[in-house]
Order: sequence, then C-alpha cells, then structure tokens
Amino acid sequence: MGRLNSELKISIGEMVSYQGQNFEIKQLTGGLKSVILKYLDSESIILAEIKDLLPFIEKTPVLGLVVANDSKKVKQLESISDEDWIIAQKRLAIIRPVLNNMGDGQLLKTISEENNVDKATIYRWIQNFEKNGQVSSLIREKSDGGKGKSRLTPEMESIIKAAIEEQYLSKQKNPISKVCHEVVKRCKNIKVTPPHINTIRNRILSLSEETRMRAREGNKIANDKFNPIRQEYQANYPLEIVQIDHTQLDIVLVNETNRKSIGRPWLTAAIDVYSRVIVGFYLSFDPPGALGTGMCIANAILPKEGWLQSLDIKGDWLCWGRMNTIHADNAKEFRGRMLSRACEEYGINLEWRPVKNPKWGGHIERLMGTISREIHNLRGTTRSNPKDRGEYDSIKEAVFTLKDFETWFVEFIVNVYHVSLHKGIGTTPMSKFEEGLNKTGLPPRILNENKVRLDFLPYVERSIQEYGVLINHFYYYGDVLRKWINALIPNTLKSKQKRMFIFKRDPRDRTVVFFYDPDLQEYFQIPCRNTTRDPMTDWEYNEVLKWLKSDGVSNIDEDAIFEARERLNKIEEEAITKTRIERKTKKDAKIIHSLQKSFKLNPTGTNPTINEIKGAESLKPRIDFSNIKPFEEAEYESFE
Repeated sequence: MGRLNSELKISIGEMVSYQGQNFEIKQLTGGLKSVILKYLDSESIILAEIKDLLPFIEKTPVLGLVVANDSKKVKQLESISDEDWIIAQKRLAIIRPVLNNMGDGQLLKTISEENNVDKATIYRWIQNFEKNGQVSSLIREKSDGGKGKSRLTPEMESIIKAAIEEQYLSKQKNPISKVCHEVVKRCKNIKVTPPHINTIRNRILSLSEETRMRAREGNKIANDKFNPIRQEYQANYPLEIVQIDHTQLDIVLVNETNRKSIGRPWLTAAIDVYSRVIVGFYLSFDPPGALGTGMCIANAILPKEGWLQSLDIKGDWLCWGRMNTIHADNAKEFRGRMLSRACEEYGINLEWRPVKNPKWGGHIERLMGTISREIHNLRGTTRSNPKDRGEYDSIKEAVFTLKDFETWFVEFIVNVYHVSLHKGIGTTPMSKFEEGLNKTGLPPRILNENKVRLDFLPYVERSIQEYGVLINHFYYYGDVLRKWINALIPNTLKSKQKRMFIFKRDPRDRTVVFFYDPDLQEYFQIPCRNTTRDPMTDWEYNEVLKWLKSDGVSNIDEDAIFEARERLNKIEEEAITKTRIERKTKKDAKIIHSLQKSFKLNPTGTNPTINEIKGAESLKPRIDFSNIKPFEEAEYESFE
C-alpha cells in the first residue's frame, strides 16, 4: 500500500520537492492553493500548487539512489500491544510541552530531570514523532532477542478482558489484586499458563480515568468532572473543534443498474466549528455507526483534489489536516475501540456529546437543517413532513443514484455552501477558514492516504488456509498470503493453534479485502478467488442476505449470494418492463378515448376504427400551423 507514512509541512522555511527537484518554501501566497518556492542554488522563485508538492528528497550514499527522507515503517495499530501503546502515550506526554516550545533549553532540562529521561532520548522521540505526527512512531524499539515472541493468546485476552469488566469496572470497586487473582484462577481452570501479574496491572492502568470513574463511581460524578457545562460554545481557530453527526436524508435514490428506487441514504458529516466549513462526509445506505464515523473522519483529514477531479467538479475544496478535538454523538454504536485508538494515533481528542446538552451539537444540527432544505428541491425528495409532500410520489420521481447524489452534494458544498454568506459568522465559510489559517499556519498534509483510510476501518482476524481466507461467505486469495498458509502461533504451549491475521474491508466493495503483513508491516489488497465478481457494497450484501433467509435458503455461500443478486436484478428488470407496458397501454387507451370523442361529427356518421384513430393520432405532428390566424381575427365556431 506504499511505504511513506509521513506528513508534508506547509510553512515558510520547510524543504520540499516539486517536479523532482528540491526547493525551500519562501512564502505562503495568502491562499490555501499555492506557495512560492525558492531554488536551493539560487534566489530564483517559482509559484507551485500545494497539491503538487512532495517531501524533500535526498541522495543516499549508495549508488546515488533518491529516496524520500522518511522511509521508516510504522506498525499497524491493531498489531500494537496495549503495553506498548501505554508507553507510546507516556512518551508523547513527556515531549508535548517541548513540542509546543521548541528552542526552550531550560524547559527541556526540566522535563528531562522530572521524568528521569536523558535529553538525547527526548530529542530522538521528538525527531521520530515529527516525521509523521503519529503516536505509533513512539513505540519502543524491539531488540532482536524478542523476535518471534507473540502477544497473548485469544483465550488469555478473553479472560483478562472479562475479569477487568466484571471485577474492576464495577460498583464494588474491587482492587487490582482481586482482578489478578481472578485471572489466575480462570487460566488454571482451562489449564493454560496465566499471564504475568504486571500484564494484567498494565491493562487496568491503561484504562482512561473517565472509563474507570463511570464504571466505579457512576455517570453523574463522571459527567461533573469530564463534561462541564459550557455557557458559550465556540472555537478559536480552524480545526480546533469539529462536530460530527448523522442523519437519514429526505430523498429516495435509485439503483445504478435498473434505476429502481432503493431507499433513503444516511449522511455522516463533519463541520469545523470556527468557520462552519464542511471538512468531510460519508454517504451510504448503511445505518450510522463507528464505520461511517471513521470514514467521515478520514475524509475530513485528507486532501480532496483527486476526489473532485474523479467527480469532474470544477472548484476547490481546500480543507485538510487533523483536527484537535471531535465532538461526536453519544450513541453506543459510535464508541468502537478501533475508532478511539485511530483518533489517538492521529492526536485527535474524541469527545462524546453529553446527554441532553444541545449546545455541543448546535452547529452540525443547523448544517443538517440547511442540507435538508436544499434536498427538498430535488426530484425524489420525501420532504420532512408527509403533509408537505401531499400527492407527490417520491419513489416514482426518484432519479439520483448514490453516485449521482454524492456528486450533487460535493458540488453544493464546493460551489454553493462554502462560498455563500453565513449569517452566524458574517462571511462565507471558506473565507473564514482561510482567514483563520493565515494566522495559525497551514496544517500538514498526510501523504499516505491509504493508511489513513484503513486506520479508521474496523478489522477482523482470520487464519489463512490453503484456499486463502474466508470472511462473511466470501473467499479471498493473493500470492502474498502464500507464506502464511496454516501458520501457527509461535512460542505457545498450544503449538497447533492457528495464527490470526488482520484483515480490513472497505464497505463500498466486498470483493476485495486488505491484508496486513506482520513482517513487511504493510497492507496488501486481496481480491476474491473468483476475480470475475462485480463489486458489491455492504448494503447490497445485507439486502441479498435478507432475501435469501426470507426465501428459506439455509446453505448460504458466495455463489448463492451472487446468484441471488442476479435473480433479484432480473426480477426488478422484468417488473420495470411490465410497468412500462402497462403505463403505455393505459396511455394509449386515454388517447383512443379522447380521439373517439373528437370524431363525434364524423361525416360518415359512424365511429372510426381503432386503426383510423391511431392513423389520425400519427398525423397530429404534421398539422400545418402557417394559416392559423391571430387570436383577435379568429372566428368563433360552436362544436355543439
């Protein structure tokens, strides 16, 4: 999936590469699109677009090869143990004051003495962190002597988790020693060697203070400490606070293949509180949850020029960069462990909106209202109130596919909403966003876009067999899996226990998964074994699964799912054809009835035949209008 995992800093004095040559950023042009670059060997300058900049490149002493200055691989989030993650977060807490006050030697000395860490070590941590700004860059280096050692077995993980939840995270407020005793007892019951006491202790210490307080003291006490009431809700600069929420949109969309209506989509959107700019969104037919929230956050963080180009939209959506804090809905489905760790990895503080506190969600809710009003003008709208809809047939009038609507929505964001006056801030959202960044500086651009998207996706763990891997009825295989076929967990008592590997899947296409190779520390795209499969979204998969179960099919596999989709498409096409024939028949009947009335004065005194009526109807477009008199000169005739 690419080896770079670095950021590109856009500030005066930074060294960058442009069109294969190194430059220094001399000046920011006052906008978010371009910068002025200076050649390193002269005072000459050029104007370059930010989207075309790459990291500074340097020649290696070996054969003069040119490589980017940041080729260090970062371990994938799911493969990092809780113990290592705690250490990385502690290191970040140590260096954070120094990061905010670079050049303050006295502060560095104080931090070094208070934490009993050598200044050179702190400098090394800072250097690693600044390469990509991610917590995982502070993971402790492993010695060769530890190579091959595995994490805890799934049985041990399950036991530790259950013991902590039942014994420690309870109103009884049991001490850590009781949790350790419970883990040891349960391990002996199933005849496995219990983990070290420090492992259990570190797991408990890794829990946030808020998590411990909510479980042991109650929500009221925790809310008083962690969710103080704010009299005024505002942000001081762009990307300080971003609100995220979801809604089911008031519009019916149609299928890509047969244009049949398939329902209302869900929108997850993110708004910058300071400027009211929409920084990202995710659109799908799937109900909201951690997956949609993660996709929305990734979309908000990443640059969007390539996306706009793929949609053939003329305009700029110059919003990128990590936000400081995200306020998300307090619903249970948004509290995924993977989502929380991904936010921590990118230095994002994820806060949950307090229950019954509308001040925390006012901006995003008003935005959703604005979007709804615009949608009510589109074909296929359902309106928010059935009384307003009247006799309007939303299903019959639906014309937008999900892709069509996504294009319309991006066009609305870029060329309408962002450039229109916003009464709340007294200017346009984009102008306010740009004005704020001119004061604080442009945020770094993350270069490894694939890793960002994958970091925010949920994952599953599977063993790898001769056929590859089986995930939710689908078989996947790629050559990169070959070395891991029937791999066992190393250095465990159960030598025959299969090793589990991490796989992630994009909800927009189930025919591919992404495999994380623990040795290469990279993701690889793995297709279905049957490479002729057409892409299938999560929504399509779930709909087909429902249909098969309702039809009494018990043996559901990959072939059955794709065959069922073909049958459903065929049924829909036949239904559409029948509907068109029926509508045409009714239309012809109305025409014939109307013409029969107009032939009442037929000179022959007999009713015309159907063929005569159709013949007369076919002559209608050929009527000569050249001799028709103006209205004032026309003579009135009676047809009675």
